[in-house]
Amino acid sequence: MILNKNTSYILIHLLNGNNTAKKISELMQGIDIRSIQRALQRLTELDLIKRIGNNNPTYIVNYEKIIDFNIIDKLLEDENRPVSMFNRGLIDWLLKLPEDKLKSLVRNSFDENNISIGSDLMSAKELEHLTIELSWKSSALEGNTYTLLDTQLLLLEGIKAKNKTEFETQMILNHKDAIRFIIENKELFSSDIKFRTVEELHKLIGNNLGIATGVRKRIVKISASNYEPLSNPHILRENADNILQIINKNNDPYIKALLALSLIPYLQTFEDGNKRTGRMLANAILMSTVNKGFSLRKTDARSLAIAYLAFYEFNSLFGLSKILQTELKTT
Repeated sequence: MILNKNTSYILIHLLNGNNTAKKISELMQGIDIRSIQRALQRLTELDLIKRIGNNNPTYIVNYEKIIDFNIIDKLLEDENRPVSMFNRGLIDWLLKLPEDKLKSLVRNSFDENNISIGSDLMSAKELEHLTIELSWKSSALEGNTYTLLDTQLLLLEGIKAKNKTEFETQMILNHKDAIRFIIENKELFSSDIKFRTVEELHKLIGNNLGIATGVRKRIVKISASNYEPLSNPHILRENADNILQIINKNNDPYIKALLALSLIPYLQTFEDGNKRTGRMLANAILMSTVNKGFSLRKTDARSLAIAYLAFYEFNSLFGLSKILQTELKTT
């Protein structure tokens, strides 16, 4: 079930709310209407969309299928793909999805039987290990050049690495502070998570890094992506509550963590540090419920970036759920 380039373009247009062949043809003037209709038929056969009506039909996205559909890397490396907009349709669908239904929908990419079970209580040594690896890898994913050994010496011995900037050092220390906050306030993450709690995590992550706190008031761009997040601060704040409602209504801690990992960066509530905040929130959920965390040490930066692009632009969780399962299996 592989999409070709033009069919993937049409799927993006559908996700953006263009629901007829005529509307799509106006946006893809280099493609004739019959080719568009054939692509729509292909998407229908794959069950990624549903056709409504016979004459001048409209099409709706089948999120139950697309949420766990594997988008191949080649499509996400194509620099000419259309712009993707924040998809309110996806958020509405997730809000209406019956409790714990998502767990069955991502079964192709996420199987809890392959996850190692955490202990009743994370030991001091396990927490130390996670703090070092998570602080290092999460920072490295943002371009930080501290090595794993540098990070260990900084966090355990207070020794700053030579030839590293104060900015890089602060970023590492901020992760340690965020983890300490999680451990000391597990009750904030084990039931209904409030927006002020996410704000506090973000504040700790961005401390002394020049990152503004609170809901952003500036337009942001995603590197290497054609996804354009929302720009209105009021709508951002409203959707932050929607996203937390989606996370909170799911009982399964692994699904909650997956949603935090994906939806926090998708909304881009903050000026910067959204992926770091999503990673920390996902860890907080697991640490406060199953006494387990993940560092992404086994995941290379390119694979993670591709997985995020698949979610941002195609609303597929396939890549991110595979990564999370792998991390939890090897942690």
